[in-house]
Amino acid sequence: MAYNSTEAEHVGYACAALSIFILLSRIVISRWRHEPFDLSFYLVLLSMLVIVGRIVANNFYLQFGTANDILHNGITPSHDDEYRLKIGSILVLIARVLLSAALWLQICLLLLFYSRITSGIVWAARLTTITWVTVGATFVAVVLATFLECRPIDLYWQVDPDPGQCVRAYVQLLILGVSNVIIDVLVLVIAYPLICLRKRSLSQYISLYTLFALGTFCIVVTIIRVVLVFNENSSQTTRSLWASVQMFVSCFVANAPTIYGSLRVARRQRSGHRSAAGYTNEPLSRPSHVERDSWMKMDEEIALAMTGRGSVTAPSPAVISHDDHIVPASRSSHASHSQHSSFTSYAR
Repeated sequence: MAYNSTEAEHVGYACAALSIFILLSRIVISRWRHEPFDLSFYLVLLSMLVIVGRIVANNFYLQFGTANDILHNGITPSHDDEYRLKIGSILVLIARVLLSAALWLQICLLLLFYSRITSGIVWAARLTTITWVTVGATFVAVVLATFLECRPIDLYWQVDPDPGQCVRAYVQLLILGVSNVIIDVLVLVIAYPLICLRKRSLSQYISLYTLFALGTFCIVVTIIRVVLVFNENSSQTTRSLWASVQMFVSCFVANAPTIYGSLRVARRQRSGHRSAAGYTNEPLSRPSHVERDSWMKMDEEIALAMTGRGSVTAPSPAVISHDDHIVPASRSSHASHSQHSSFTSYAR
């Protein structure tokens, strides 16, 4: 199915707006809960800047046109259009790099999330390291393919004589798509121990399987985009529209678990305050501690307890007690036992 530039623009604006809303919601919730400024916070800010930059480039190259569009539609451009085509073709290259950066930033956010809740599991830690290396290597490969598929680079905006198939950027598309799928599969494998854990409620199982379904859906969207672009002979409007969809899906998949977890813990804290206050009419205060007593840490504690049959070699992490103070788990066996009891009662 062929798309026109107007459809690609509208989808691009909608997906960019939704992606920024998701990222902004994560920041607002993080600041409301007084969470520290960690690596994920800065990656979220960078993601917002990259998405804004991409949608600006996307808007202009769809208006100016590209050499790929001219060759795809079999139109001979006028002399006045050549400059606009050159600018549009250059903006396409910039937009492709920004798209890759946005996708890879979401992968980094998701990898940080899963690496935290599986910390202490030896094979998961090793696979996490391999995945980080893969993320860096594949991003460099995608960027190099973006600029080097046509050599010299001015072939990207050349119309006459015909520059050949390189302007369709099939190699760049395949490298991006295959790399994305491989990394998504690695992230799902890292998160696999969560599915194996027992002693979970039905709602927890539903949440976990939803995460895996979203990760799988992200892979499906990537494959659909690659197939449709090949079917449309690398039409730039098709590439742009489905790139916007892929960006939004990746953003949702990467940030939904953290946003859900933060809201879930905040709700539990509010319930705890109500119970402690005897259901009085006193106003509820916002969380004032910076500790990340989120569902990620809760799941991390459960994972460490369930995989304690020789698969965990890292020292036991700190345990959050019922009054939100962090107490070293190694202080004493008696303290560890009481902390685990406090955590269990809190997690219910």
